[in-house]
Amino acid sequence: MTTQNLNEEIFKLARSTSKPFYVYSLRQIERNCENLKAVFTADVELFYSLKANSHPEAVSAIRACGFHADIASKGELEIAIQSGYLGSQIEFTGPGKTIEELEFAVEHDVASIVLESAQELIELERICRRLGKKMSAHVRLNPKYKLNYSGRELVDEPTQFGIDSDEMIHFVETMKSCSHVTIVGTHSHAQSQTLDADDVVQNFQFALDASADFAVLAKVELLFVNLGGGIGIAYSPGQTAVDFTRLAVQFKALLQTAKSNAVFSKAKFRIELGRAVIGECGQFVTRVLYTKASRGKRFAITDGGFTQGQIMCGMGQLIRRNFAIRALKRENAPAEIVTVAGPSCYGLDILARDIELPHLDPGDLICVQNVGAYGYSFSPTGFLRQQSADEYFI
Repeated sequence: MTTQNLNEEIFKLARSTSKPFYVYSLRQIERNCENLKAVFTADVELFYSLKANSHPEAVSAIRACGFHADIASKGELEIAIQSGYLGSQIEFTGPGKTIEELEFAVEHDVASIVLESAQELIELERICRRLGKKMSAHVRLNPKYKLNYSGRELVDEPTQFGIDSDEMIHFVETMKSCSHVTIVGTHSHAQSQTLDADDVVQNFQFALDASADFAVLAKVELLFVNLGGGIGIAYSPGQTAVDFTRLAVQFKALLQTAKSNAVFSKAKFRIELGRAVIGECGQFVTRVLYTKASRGKRFAITDGGFTQGQIMCGMGQLIRRNFAIRALKRENAPAEIVTVAGPSCYGLDILARDIELPHLDPGDLICVQNVGAYGYSFSPTGFLRQQSADEYFI
């Protein structure tokens, strides 16, 4: 779809609703899925993390592209099933699964439950015994080393996720008392929103190191190794996107080396992806309500903002950057420097600060790009009880 055609679709949608809205490109979702499948070898299972965007239409489109489902709640599991996923295509992660959620997962025969503590293993064993079912599970490991989003190496970072290296012995001892739960795989996820291909692969290596240590200690044959994901997207002008050509080469070399290790001789490798699949496929569209000046600066006040998408307002960013943003106007207009602010009485409800856009008037449309992931799904929709955003797929 050309930019002109996309703009016409957005104008058409804007005429059909009075609310701010998200618009997603199904074609781009499919294109991203195919590009990612080309990066990773055919014998690697790709999982889509529903936390990024759990709209059933998005989930169905990604399932049709051959991705399995990574879910982190009963609600996401229900959406995955409604979207056509079989239990054998679903992995359940998260450090705080309730008894109800574990029971629901066992009853629906999910492929794997990722355990993040010895206590969770004990609870799952109790449930399986009560239900008369046997379950394969994975253990989430917290590698000793990881690179953060900026490439800085962190060592022995405490976290609520997974099992530390010095806690492996306790987990392995707990495994010995289990007759209904069998640990057949490992899972690790070090860092999200990584834009350097080398750093992505290095974190995969740290995950492999932790998995090998666990397999030797526990004397288990690993059938599955989930290396996590972490591939980011370029949200803002000036950011450099991940070099997928380099990532493909680096990953292939990593996998060849791993497969030469007897510990991984029978292991199926998995990668989980969220924003890399759908982040660039969505835009948030909001209308200018008013324009005003304040002490030498110009402001445009819109009908959507923090309540409908806190990620656009800097939530989760260590360094606040404007997302890629554009104005849709029917007529040409001179450029100006403007701060785009949402409608709430919250000082951080700023969609873009001091950005160059065409001169804005009430009624003009503002499009915030790259918000297909963690946009609507990460929205504090109860804040101020403001209007929610609609969602459309084109």
